[in-house]
Amino acid sequence: MGRLRVQRRQYHSRGKIQLLIGERRVRWRTVLKGSGNYEKKWVVGLAFKNLLRYKRRTLITASAIAFGLTMYIWIDSILTGAAEESVRNLRWYETADAMAAGTGYMDDRDSLPLGKSFAWEKLASDLEAAGMDVTPRITFGADMVFFRDPYPEDGNVPARIIAIDPIRDSTVFRLRDTLGEGRWLLEGEDGALIGRWFAEDIGASVAAPIIAVTETRDGYFQTIDLEIVGILDSPNPVINREGFYVSLDTADMYLEMDREVTSLYITWPGAELGINRSDSLVDLVEEAGLEYSPWDVQAADYVAVMAAEYSGSGTVIFLILIIAAVGISNTMLMAVYERSREIGMMRALGMADRKIRHMFLLESAGIGAVGSFIGILVGALVNIPLVKYGLDYSAIMRDSNFGYRMTGIFYGSWHWQGYLYALILGIGLAVLVAAVSTRRILRLDIPSSLRFN
Repeated sequence: MGRLRVQRRQYHSRGKIQLLIGERRVRWRTVLKGSGNYEKKWVVGLAFKNLLRYKRRTLITASAIAFGLTMYIWIDSILTGAAEESVRNLRWYETADAMAAGTGYMDDRDSLPLGKSFAWEKLASDLEAAGMDVTPRITFGADMVFFRDPYPEDGNVPARIIAIDPIRDSTVFRLRDTLGEGRWLLEGEDGALIGRWFAEDIGASVAAPIIAVTETRDGYFQTIDLEIVGILDSPNPVINREGFYVSLDTADMYLEMDREVTSLYITWPGAELGINRSDSLVDLVEEAGLEYSPWDVQAADYVAVMAAEYSGSGTVIFLILIIAAVGISNTMLMAVYERSREIGMMRALGMADRKIRHMFLLESAGIGAVGSFIGILVGALVNIPLVKYGLDYSAIMRDSNFGYRMTGIFYGSWHWQGYLYALILGIGLAVLVAAVSTRRILRLDIPSSLRFN
């Protein structure tokens, strides 16, 4: 009789507990099935409270995100700055905004053909009337010969000589601004300007004589006696390494060009800001029977090299993000798995899996946002000295050629698009990792979640 009373009491107690749990489930479901706005606010509020409740975990995960994004911003700033300066130095010192040349000249320009020359005055007049600046040039090859005293020793080196108009050239190119020693060329004089590294390699100085052995347009050998009047110190390494310039009148006389040139370089106001004049420009050039080449066509080899190098640098950035993703995933997985019992309890009380998933995704998005803003802030602070002072690689660039048109100091750039990518990447990465880990937990049944260790 006593055993029967005990069993009835135990059964009665269990019934109360089951009834109580059932009532709570009904209440929970009633709350969740109530107003849609209230439900959304409740889930958002709970996710925000979890961020503050697990402060240490939030800071650890946000720090991993911040470190990865800081490295991304730093490398992206260097690459963007190097690309922008290289393009600027190309257009300022080598290609201008566009070039007009004889038919087939671009295909054979590596052989420096003088036979594809053309008369340029009429086209130059038409282009200037259309508001553009132009300058003619003759590019030819020569063997530069020098002797001991004043040079350290006798020798000869091959060179690519560019004949320029000393007056017109400064309206299109900024070569004159890079004069480091000596003076600028004068019209009609047998003088020469050479790059600083070129001068150092052969031991040349201002007022030193040098002989150019070349061929005329008709193929006859010609010797030109020159005197070095200036040494150029340009931010473009190509100018410093192999730059050699003479007067257009000197080249016209010795090469027997009859006032013809091999190229006509063109620029116009606003070209660097993206203002395009190619339609009217192409018409004028084609009417003169010439070919039109914008700067990126002239520098096709550089564009290809930069695309390859940027792709390689993108791989480095990707690896950095992978390292950051590993740290983020570890902390996010721990954050989800250590709360598996909590997830099981919420599911037992009637909270839908969809709501639980939304809560964790919102929570991870908040962690990603915190980490992204910290990473962007630290990245911006690191970028300030990078933009102002840069990184000095001049010792490497002096004897190496990486394709960049820079003499060695890599300056950063305020690439705001990169900051936006960093923000999206930080939040997206955190949400993605949380989505995967939450999905794995929700695949367990409720008892397994409650027993999960």
